[in-house]
Formats: sequence, structure tokens, C-alpha cells
Amino acid sequence: MASQELVSLKVDGQVVEVGRGRLLLDVLRSLGKRVPTLCHDPRLTPYGGCRLCVVSRQDGRGGLVPSCSTPVLPGMVIETATPAVIEARRYQLRLLLLNHRLECPVCERRGDCQLQDLMYEYGVPERRLPFDRVLVPRDEASPVIVRDTEKCILCGKCVRLCDEVQGVAEIGIVSRGLNARVTTVHGAPLDCEFCGQCVDACPVGALIARRYDKPVPACMRSAVSAACTDCSAGCGVSVESYNGASLRVTSLVDDEPNHGKLCVKGRFGWDLLESPDRLTRPLVRRGTELVPVSWDEALGAVVAGLTNARESGRAIVGLGSPRMTSEAAFLFQEVLRGGLGTPHVGTGVAAGVAALVEGVMPVLGAPRSTATFADLLEAHTVLVVRGDPSRTHPLAKTQIVQGVNQRGHRLILAHASTGGLERHARPFVAVRPGTEDLLLLGLTHLVMARREDGPARFAGAPGFDAWQRDLDAYSPALVAAATGVEEATLRTIAQALVDSPSVVGVVVTAQGLAGDEAAASRAMAYLLLALDRIRGEGSGLLVLGEKGNVQGVVDMGLHPALLPGWRTAAGNGRGGQTPGPGWSCSEVLARAAAGEVGAWWIAGHDPLFAWSRSWNVREAIDGAGFVVVQDAFLTETARHADVVLPAAIFIERRGTIVGADGARRTLTAATQAPAGAAQDHDIIAEVGRWLGISLPPVDQIASGPDPEVAQTRAGRVPAFGRLGAPRVTEAAAGIIVDLSAQLFHSGCTTLRSPMLSHLAPPTALNISRTDARRAGVVNGEPVLMRTDHGEILERARISRTVRPGVAVLSRFSYSACSKAALLDEEQALVGAEIRRPV
Repeated sequence: MASQELVSLKVDGQVVEVGRGRLLLDVLRSLGKRVPTLCHDPRLTPYGGCRLCVVSRQDGRGGLVPSCSTPVLPGMVIETATPAVIEARRYQLRLLLLNHRLECPVCERRGDCQLQDLMYEYGVPERRLPFDRVLVPRDEASPVIVRDTEKCILCGKCVRLCDEVQGVAEIGIVSRGLNARVTTVHGAPLDCEFCGQCVDACPVGALIARRYDKPVPACMRSAVSAACTDCSAGCGVSVESYNGASLRVTSLVDDEPNHGKLCVKGRFGWDLLESPDRLTRPLVRRGTELVPVSWDEALGAVVAGLTNARESGRAIVGLGSPRMTSEAAFLFQEVLRGGLGTPHVGTGVAAGVAALVEGVMPVLGAPRSTATFADLLEAHTVLVVRGDPSRTHPLAKTQIVQGVNQRGHRLILAHASTGGLERHARPFVAVRPGTEDLLLLGLTHLVMARREDGPARFAGAPGFDAWQRDLDAYSPALVAAATGVEEATLRTIAQALVDSPSVVGVVVTAQGLAGDEAAASRAMAYLLLALDRIRGEGSGLLVLGEKGNVQGVVDMGLHPALLPGWRTAAGNGRGGQTPGPGWSCSEVLARAAAGEVGAWWIAGHDPLFAWSRSWNVREAIDGAGFVVVQDAFLTETARHADVVLPAAIFIERRGTIVGADGARRTLTAATQAPAGAAQDHDIIAEVGRWLGISLPPVDQIASGPDPEVAQTRAGRVPAFGRLGAPRVTEAAAGIIVDLSAQLFHSGCTTLRSPMLSHLAPPTALNISRTDARRAGVVNGEPVLMRTDHGEILERARISRTVRPGVAVLSRFSYSACSKAALLDEEQALVGAEIRRPV
């Protein structure tokens, strides 16, 4: 990259050289100058609204200029604290107070208000200017956010964040002068994604989170930095507490990788930690009942069950979870593989694992993404397939929206579901369910034909010649017939990708999405290789795993085919002590149901509640000789276990995780787990100690792949596998039923959050206004959904983010209500009919 041109200017008598085009405010702050702002946010387009950042320009073009929206120019002479500057700031504060209700001693933001701080700093007179304040009632209709318009200073940060970054545009500024105010369309209560960014951005008390509307003053709170583990973004959070009780969760602009952005689960879903259903004592089965026991008695029962299974010659199976920390995942597989000698370890149904191990690894040699969340903002084109990250990975969505809104970048979105991001796409392609891999291979076919250096770049690569012959079958005509996407659209997208200086390909994974995530990831890798955009500045492949530590558990070998450090679990992979590979999840279920499993250790999963109803999980649980469940709640699976061990979750945990971008993030216990609940790694280590297994201390476990293996694999020439003949299926008639993860509920754990369940009741059928009108139903009324497999009665919830022709149903609603298996992941996205019940 060419070096940036430098310009010279003088600041308070000091000559400095800075890059041309930088904002004056950034330069001044980098020099340690105190320049106040109320409307500025580094994530937003410069606004220049509050005028508190004015400085004096004395280079022949004299006067006061807003430093937040003024770029540096050669020869500038700037003074930051002249009497005129100070007086201008003081007078501007008086104007802001003109229509601001002053109640600092009792305000919810007392001690945490930027306007209050500036009043103390500049000594604004208490006497107001002679205008009457406009009275506006406090809006408490929203279940989450209280709006107090009389405290609003019209900085516009909330409005701009909602539009430029979140892409929702739920609020705006209406009217003028003293009557100007921030409001929703027609003044209705907030009905949005409830990301809470507007609350964090508000410099005063005009927007307050409902749960924290009477907080402890800021001076009495303590804050701990932690990481959210709801999805694989791993957003940085700041947890504020008082006397050990968490008060609120926020995020700072400097936090990585989210820079202050959080979703509704990350900001408001923490009330599930206070659930009265939390486990606080181990449970052991006595006859038909689970009874509380001491930790020693529970551990003794676990060790006895594992030992009996080993001595009887029946298999031992370990089912871990991407909810685990990397340290816990390593110890889990170490106890099972190294101590108990079983190769049968894995993560079960964990969306994203197959995409990395079976999708990316065979092509690139390493089960890891090559792009970061920052690349989503920098890339000129982002291609997203399989789902809408608005629902599954909100940080990815906001990064993409920022790139589109602020930089004019391009989003190409292709999936069969819905979520709201499609309105930012150019184009949105509603592919036939589960055919995204065919779409990507069709685009690869076109790209290879358009690039002059296409085949020559891969001459000699393993399998390339046969792969190229297979690719010839994926003609535009056939792919159009298979996916439902017009040939002209395929050609337009292919040309846009070829012309784009940088491309990030995003593969969304989540339980309930139709299609093969591994096939889609492989196809995306091939397309990016054909584009020569698999790595590089602003380019690469990003697989979005569903849970927080998908990448970390893969790195640590929590997979039947992988050992720690991406080593293959084959033969005697570790000095003759570790057999492999182990059983797949489907094999485990079948063999457990057949009585071949003597002990089954399940940590962080609830298969009976969350897995497909057609997989016969109940038969597998009942068929296993001994079942241990390690979780924070008495889940459906735990109710059928022999031993239940209470574990810490979310911000109660210590350790590390690895985000989808490959970055290592540290988990700090920001709040204490209930007395009696333990860290996952402590539970596993203690079981190992009781079994006499030598394990490394937690703080000595390296988080990440073996350096030698990683270096070897990273430098490997891409490999090309056989593609097989393209498949063509008929499109299902009727409404598409979408059972994938939703923004407010991404698993059975979030259902325990009163806040999230209030915002989005899981027992609801989300449909568009168009389909509701056709079916003759209104919001909140019962609606009947019928498929070839049966029918389900739910309440209709009309949503503006659901597009016509799609109905979104939480896959947990019918499970939680013990309804028949009328729908499951294998039957998802089939044609359905919705109508009013008779």
C-alpha cells in the first residue's frame, strides 16, 4: 500500500506532520489535546451537531471550526483553548440546557452523564436563557428502553447509529427548533432489534435500559471486561456490578471485535443467570428420582460409571460443546482419549464444526477461516450464503451494513430464509432451500471462464484436472434450474465478483438451516480461490459458527477425526495410546440405542430438547448404560441422566475462546456463579484426578493449533476434490417454513431469559403483513400452519423483517410444548399453508 501523504500544520504553537485527510479532532486528540464532544462517534459519519469541539483557526482563514468534521489542510494554524473557544463552548452548553430537564441528583445517569461533566468543567451559569422548556411525557411503553425526551440534547447519535450501523432506522428526528425531538414513526413504542446501541451512545439520560432505570451511581460501580459467548463473534463486553450483583452489560468503542456494538442477547439476555432454575448442587439418581448430593458423592458416581463401562468392554462416549472454553475442551478430550482410551469424542450437533473440518480443511488444509470481522467492513463486496446474520451473528450484520451505508460497498445475499438484511443487498437472491453450494459452484464456473489466468494458476494442484472436468457440468442453465436463480442474475453476480478489488465470502451456520454446511463452505472456498480472493487485505472466507467457541473446540481436538492442533485422529495417532477416528454423532445415537454405549458424558448440550425429533435421541439416552450431564440447568436431557453436575456459564466462566475470525479472547469471570456450580474445566480436571489421569494445569494449556502443524497446513497448496453430478429438485409449493435460529432466541438456554422471552415469545409464528392479510389473521391471533407432515397451531406475530412467502417458527416452540414431531430440521423449509383456524 502506498504511504499516505503528510501535511504540516501548527497546533498550539507546535508544528506537526499528519496524514492528509485526517479529521482535525483525531489529530488533536492524538496530541493529547482536550477537545470535548457530545455528538461525535468514531463509528459514524462526521456530524458537527453539538459544536462543542470548536477550535480557533488562525491561518488567514480565521474563525471557529468544528474539529470533528474538518479535515486537516497544509499550513493550518490551530489554537484549542483560546478565550473565544472556551466562551463558545460555554455558550453552546447554555443552549443545550435550554430545553433539558435538570434533575442531576436523581437522574438515572447521575455520575455517568457527559453533559453533567461538561457543566462542571466549563462552569455554565445556572440561570437559563429566557425560553420555556417544551414538556414531553416520559415514554415507558417499551419493555426494554425508556425514552425521556425532556432530557434529549438532539446530538443525533442514537438516530445515526440505528441507521448507519444497525441498518434499522427505527427512530428519527422530527419537527424543528425547541419542538424537535427523537421519536419513532407515528410516535409508536419501539419495535426494533433492541440492540441497545442507542442507550449506550446517549450522552445523557434520555435513553435508559428498563432493567437499569434505577442504577447505583457510577462512582459506586465496578466494571470488568469480558467476552460474550452467545455466538462465534465473541464480542467484548463490560459488566458493571455493585456488591457482587451485576447491574448492566455494555460495550466500549475500543472493545474488539465489536467496537461497542452488541445484540439484544449480548446486552439484555444476562438475566437468565439469575434464573431460579439454576443448578446449585450435584444430583445423583436414586431409583426413579434425582436427589441432591455432595460433590464428592457425585464425582464418585461418575468415576464408578466410567470405570464400569471400561471394564465391561462397552464404549465410552464424550459429547462436548462449543459452549466450552478451549481449556475445558482440551481437558475433556484428554480425559476421554488419553485417560479412558476412547476415540469417541465430539461436539454432536454443533453448527459450524462440519463447515470447518469437512468443508474448509480438505481444500485449504486448515479448519479455519481466512477473513476477520474487520474485513467485512473493508471488503468492497461481501457475499453471504445460507442465512441472514441479522438473526444468527448480529456483529457480522452490522459490519456489513456499515460498509454498505458508509463506504458504498456491495452486499450480495443468497439464502432461502429471511431476516431483514436483504433490503441492503444488491442483489438478494432467494435460492431454493439447501442449494447454496450449487449456486456457488455455478458462480465458480462463470468466474473461471472470465478470468484469463483461471486454469493456469492451479496447474499441478492436487485433484485440479478432475475437479475442473466436474465443474463443467455446473453450467448457468443447469444451476438456474436447480436453484431457482435466473441465468442473467448468475452472470451479473459473477461479473461483480470478478470486478471487485476485495471479496469476503461468508457462510452462515445455525441449527435448522437447510442444506449441507460443509458442502457450502467447500464451494465458497473454491469460488474464492477462482477469484484469487481466498486471503489478503479485505478478502477471505469467514465461516460463522453458531456457538461461542466453535473454532476453539476444533483447535483443541474435540472432534472424532481430529486431535489437538489439527492433527488427524487416525490409527495410533499419539504413540499408540489413542485410537481413532471416533464415531460420528449419528453413529453414537444408533449404537447407544442398540445398547453398545456403556457411559455417555454430555457437557453443555440438551439433545432431547434441541435436536431433531427424528434422530431418536430418547432411545439413545435410554439405551446408554450410564449418562452424565454437565450443565447449568436441569435440562430435558439432565432429567434422564444418572448424574447431573452443575456448571458455570457465560460471564461466570474463566478461560479462553477463539472467535470465528481466529482471534483468541479471554473470558474473565465478571460475575460469580451460584454457590455449588463449578467451572467446566475444574469439573473435568477433578474427574481426571479421581481416575488417576495426569493432566496439565489449566493455565499451561496452549489455546490454538500446534505451531508446526499450523505452519505446514497454512502453506499447503489448495486441494481440489471431486464435485459429483449436480442435483436438481423441484421447488416446494406454498409458504417456506424457516426453523433456524432467531435473533432473540438462539438455543434452549436463552429461553430462560425473561427479558428475551418477553420481547419475542418463542411460541409464535412470525409472518409478513402480506401473508397475514392473505391468511386473514391479525397480530396475536391463532394461526394454523399445515404441511404434509401435519399441522401446528400458534399465535401469529407480524414482523416487518419477515419477507412474504416465508414463515419463521422457533424450533423450540413445539419441542417445549411436547407437540408431535410435525416439523424438524430435516423437514425444514418445506412448503406449508397458513390460515385462520376454523
